[in-house]
Amino acid sequence: MATLRYKGIRYAYNYLHYHIFWFARHPLIIKLLYLLDGYPQYLEIEVTTRCNLRCVQCEHTYWSEPAIDMSFDNFRHIIDQFPRLKWIGLTGIGESFMHRDFFNMLEYVKKKRAIVELFDTFYFIDEKAARRLIEINIENFFVSLDAATKQTYEALRVGSDWNRVTENVRQFFRIKKEMGAFFPEMNFHYIINKLNCGEVARYVELVSELAHGEDVTIFFSQMLHRYKETDGLYTTVPEQTIAAAIEAGKKHGVKITWNLDVPTDKPPMKNCIEWTMPFIFATGDVIPCCAGNEANRRDFQRETSLGNIFNQNFREIWRGRRYKNLKTMLKSGQCPPPCGNCCIYKSRAEV
Repeated sequence: MATLRYKGIRYAYNYLHYHIFWFARHPLIIKLLYLLDGYPQYLEIEVTTRCNLRCVQCEHTYWSEPAIDMSFDNFRHIIDQFPRLKWIGLTGIGESFMHRDFFNMLEYVKKKRAIVELFDTFYFIDEKAARRLIEINIENFFVSLDAATKQTYEALRVGSDWNRVTENVRQFFRIKKEMGAFFPEMNFHYIINKLNCGEVARYVELVSELAHGEDVTIFFSQMLHRYKETDGLYTTVPEQTIAAAIEAGKKHGVKITWNLDVPTDKPPMKNCIEWTMPFIFATGDVIPCCAGNEANRRDFQRETSLGNIFNQNFREIWRGRRYKNLKTMLKSGQCPPPCGNCCIYKSRAEV
């Protein structure tokens, strides 16, 4: 296993722990999670809500609230409350690399030996940033690039620059190879909508060219939520599009995964284990997971949050009434208030 070879036993253990308990989703594991009710070891933190783009499919474009950065001191305050942290996602509704302390945050997390996962548009990943990221040795990096042509990309990611981004991606792979680095493992994320659905097969060829022969996976997914401003973009994926992508993947040696973030036949709430991976806003508000994001219901998320980590210790939030009620309802198959618009499990409106 690459993690064991390049990073040692501690990281390999964290990797196995995450994949066994997070991806197995066996009924016995779900029951075990409720029975043990252990303190979270997986976490997601949004370090900023600033962004340089106005992506048409992103809720951030339609906000009216001022942007905010989480201070480095507050970030450390959070991390230090999770002594057994095994995995962390550091992508929120904002551009993390606009935060002046983001590299320091990454380095601080790596001192805890937690596995780090990032999603990014690569607008700011120039040569200097690429080298530092590779030196920091983060584990998983997803390129958020969801078009195969300049015209479509810049129509979706308003304010971005196709030539700049694709060159940054090519350069990252070149530098990684030059430095002889295995990590970060690189993958691509493509959110399908009406504007880019027709470019899926061409995109596979583009990724093959950008990756310089490195093994990569493309994660295709649908939009998480439909709301007024983006309803016209939402589309289901035709079977022929899926088949064309798979065929292109075989031709170009690129692995294709169809992410089931938005299943047509949603499982019941009692199958949920996402509550074991809390998501913390830049404001300190704690929500059960990231599934409620990108629904343009930020006020609702704050109103139904489980507490604020800047006002009280996370352990108090975890053992508090709101979290207990949430877990009790999920265990019995009911839909807790924060989960009313869940895109993964059957919410109250669908029962």
